[in-house]
Amino acid sequence: MFNLAFHGSHNSTIALSCEDKILECVEIERLISKKNAALFYYENPDNRVEIIKKVLTHFEKKYGCYEYENLIINSVDTDRVDLKSIFNFKQLIYMPHHEAHSNNVIYQSPYQRSLVVSFDGGSDQKFFNIFIGDKSQGLTHLYSGKRDYAISYMTPAHFIGDIKKENDIYVGNLVYSGKLMGYVGYGKVREDLVEKLVEFYESNTYDNIPHAINRFISLFSEYGINDWDSKFSEQDGKDVAASNQLVFERLFRMEVNNFLIQYPNLPLLITGGCALNIINNTKLLKSRDVFVSPNPSDVGLAVGMLCGLLKPKDIVDTAYIGPYVWDEDELPNYLVGRKYENLNVKRVALDIVNGNIIGVVRGRSEHGPRALGNRSIICDATNPEMKDYLNKEIKNRESFRPFSPVVRYEDIQKYFEFKEEIRWMTFSPKVKEEKKELLSSVIHIDGTSRVQTVTREQNQFLYDLLTEIDKLNGNGIVLNTSFNIAGNPILNTLKESFWMFDHKNLSGLVINNTYVYK
Repeated sequence: MFNLAFHGSHNSTIALSCEDKILECVEIERLISKKNAALFYYENPDNRVEIIKKVLTHFEKKYGCYEYENLIINSVDTDRVDLKSIFNFKQLIYMPHHEAHSNNVIYQSPYQRSLVVSFDGGSDQKFFNIFIGDKSQGLTHLYSGKRDYAISYMTPAHFIGDIKKENDIYVGNLVYSGKLMGYVGYGKVREDLVEKLVEFYESNTYDNIPHAINRFISLFSEYGINDWDSKFSEQDGKDVAASNQLVFERLFRMEVNNFLIQYPNLPLLITGGCALNIINNTKLLKSRDVFVSPNPSDVGLAVGMLCGLLKPKDIVDTAYIGPYVWDEDELPNYLVGRKYENLNVKRVALDIVNGNIIGVVRGRSEHGPRALGNRSIICDATNPEMKDYLNKEIKNRESFRPFSPVVRYEDIQKYFEFKEEIRWMTFSPKVKEEKKELLSSVIHIDGTSRVQTVTREQNQFLYDLLTEIDKLNGNGIVLNTSFNIAGNPILNTLKESFWMFDHKNLSGLVINNTYVYK
């Protein structure tokens, strides 16, 4: 019995299950190479039906599914498409936005019962919801908030000169927050800015991004923000970023505090796009068990819809439920005239220790916005030149943006003031004082690092590679960033992989069990 879930707005995804097992999730952005791709609302592409049918044909060929017991949808404009003409389904189910988010995190967590906070930039269930989540009984709604944290948080980035400006604010809305988090550590909190920002957050109670931008302009006119093209002074921009983070954390804590007190023994599960704020996540972790899935943003809604329908008894692991590279059969053609050999982890480890940068495309892709080792660019985390070089020459990103390390789970306490497993880069522990100089390429200005831990069961190649590097230089830690360039989604084709290999300074390329080198 197959079920299909389809989220249609930005970060559009289609996920498939059979019986009680989630088989695969296709992120449309990685299919069409357009970051945060939408099939409805944010965009209305003429070829949306063609794109959807391409995914369905992929599922038919791979799994033999031609009929779906249930089609579950969210953010699908049924006035623009005839679902019956595209999908062969018996029953249509609509699942609200924050319920899907909450189901995503509940069934990926190890907890039977939990307090769930789902918050983002708005939906059919507004911006902010709190539930009790029970894997057997489902969701019990406790509270709806009126404040839009997502648009409030991202807006200052549009007026900060060091952050690349997006001419389309609907594009900026989806990329500014991540950049802004990397800028927070450069400024200091100022009460004059905090006061203005609190007023701004409190004003964002309805879903209209241009209106929010205009309110921000009116509030910050005395700081030189007079129109959409204005920029803060360098210091004001840094201080706005730091103050904005504080306001985000403070208002969030005030809104959830009564529920934390009321349910002291329940773990806190955070989901929705705002759950990607790892600074807030890490601070909450100091006083409570906190869990965030690897796909808390809208990209995880399809999985959440399936989980809400199936209520699986076992923990759902979505780390690698994406597709294999679309054109993997073309590998022999790409190898013509190149140097390559069978994959030897010791060889790759030696190349990394010698300062080389390696692209990795192995197995199925990760599901979610974090690189987990299957679609990654990796290099020596102890090389002090790597951060600046990668930002400028490989990723084409702003110079202040940090990179993340990956270590074996048993080594996390060697480098970080932390002992728990962090499989998905959803927290940012402090780097040990004696390791800060060693890890300068993967440590942020605030002394933290968005570390990922890995076990051999989780990712054998990455674990074995770290083990070999540890044998060579005594530091089993690598810099791990997503295999893409700025403005594009994580790649999922050999064509894109070899383009990066040929046009960027990558010395090696791991394609499944083949190692290509220069």
